[in-house]
Amino acid sequence: MRRLAFEIVIIAAVIFLGWNKPFKDWTAQASTTITSTLDGLGGALQKDQDQSVRRYEARPGRSATPPR
Repeated sequence: MRRLAFEIVIIAAVIFLGWNKPFKDWTAQASTTITSTLDGLGGALQKDQDQSVRRYEARPGRSATPPR
């Protein structure tokens, strides 16, 4: 009996959430939020790089690409 009541509550919640705003809109909003959050984290990670890592710097008259 509890399982039936739980299933009815879940179904009612899904219908309630999808009644005024289609699930397509919910997924688009979630995708946009996730993408913007991940883009923000990526920029912060690149900005705060570890200074102990050796990086190639451009010398006068040379390009900044590492040797092969």
